[in-house]
Amino acid sequence: MTGDALAPGAGPPASGDAVAPAAVRRARQGITVVFFVVGLQISAWFTQIPQIKSGLRLSDGALGLALLCPAAGALLTMQVSGRLARRRGSAPVVRLSGAVMAATLPLIGLARSPGALAAALFIVGLADGLLDVSMNAHAIAVESAAGRPILQSMHASFSLGTILGAAAGWAAIAAGASPLTFLSIVAVASLASSLTGTARLLPARADQAPAAESPGGGQRAKPGWSLFVVVLGLLGAGCLFAGGAAENWTAVFLRSLRHLTPATATAGYLGFTVATLAGRLAGDRLHRRLGPVTLVRAASVVAGLGLAAALFLPGEAVAISGFAVYGLGLSVLVPVIYGAVGHGSAGQFGAAEVAVSVTRFTTISYTGFLAGPAVIGWLAQSLGLALALGSALLVLVATFALAGFTRTALPGGSGPAREGEPAHAAL
Repeated sequence: MTGDALAPGAGPPASGDAVAPAAVRRARQGITVVFFVVGLQISAWFTQIPQIKSGLRLSDGALGLALLCPAAGALLTMQVSGRLARRRGSAPVVRLSGAVMAATLPLIGLARSPGALAAALFIVGLADGLLDVSMNAHAIAVESAAGRPILQSMHASFSLGTILGAAAGWAAIAAGASPLTFLSIVAVASLASSLTGTARLLPARADQAPAAESPGGGQRAKPGWSLFVVVLGLLGAGCLFAGGAAENWTAVFLRSLRHLTPATATAGYLGFTVATLAGRLAGDRLHRRLGPVTLVRAASVVAGLGLAAALFLPGEAVAISGFAVYGLGLSVLVPVIYGAVGHGSAGQFGAAEVAVSVTRFTTISYTGFLAGPAVIGWLAQSLGLALALGSALLVLVATFALAGFTRTALPGGSGPAREGEPAHAAL
């Protein structure tokens, strides 16, 4: 690949300078493994929370404080990850943070006090923040080199990892394995998989700032907190809020308002999860066929209809099916928005600035993930759980209305509104 193909503002390589198809395939396989491993690790840890809570005799309040620690660590290193990837390329950051996250996972099982648990979770969160930004930035680089949408399959791999992680955690608990034993096994498998996968990534120069850049040397403008990134960040926050609401409250809704048995109530969450995976497996084909704006609008409508049916129509089967349809619609939204941020930034500022924009986007959108469960609980106190969950419908209306901001989600698409254009040009 020539230097010109990687210069700021160049966007995807020209056809004559394109990455070899075999290298793109290898890189896609490698980053897909990374997404899978991250989903596996996060889900595996979640399954151990009840055992750890019991073993350390934590109160609900103490556990809640401990669970804030990985988020705090992640938010901290997210601010560093973009600049580090810009300087060194996203691939080295993925390799380092992926190995560190896997290696530190057993620290959670080693904790013998609330303080030690909080410290362990904070350390794992530090690695997760570096990895979250850099792996999405690298996935965008691979998609750009491929010249076609592939981000949906990356997020499908993450979803598959969470499903298998949950299944493995259940099996470990049934077998009587301690959290330390189970998390150590997961760590070894994750480290081996991560090292194998990251060996296939694109070279660092694929999205690294050119060494020739120097102060006063005619550099292009750098991405800031532009309207484009802020709006997409808010859309991402809304989508994560909507998804988190279903993940945390579906079973509670079915149990308390539809009066299902505990086992049957879990079918709603299972349906939501499986539908999310299915939607992402088909998402890249839909993206190519419909384009990002139409896909986002259609998915918002599908999700809204599914949620409305689950919340407001009678019948157990209708409720369970409605949550599945809700998951199907939501599944494609976040990957499209990630692509819009990445390719829009590459088109306007150059490939090296993608990670910086992804950092800012992730920082905003992460708030939806963190606040979602608590906000739903707070709203449920005064409005009831059905109306509280129904607040996600407002998110879907806003997503439909602002879908035009995702027009840059296809590889090689133009950047957001150019300097001097009105802000609404991004619509």
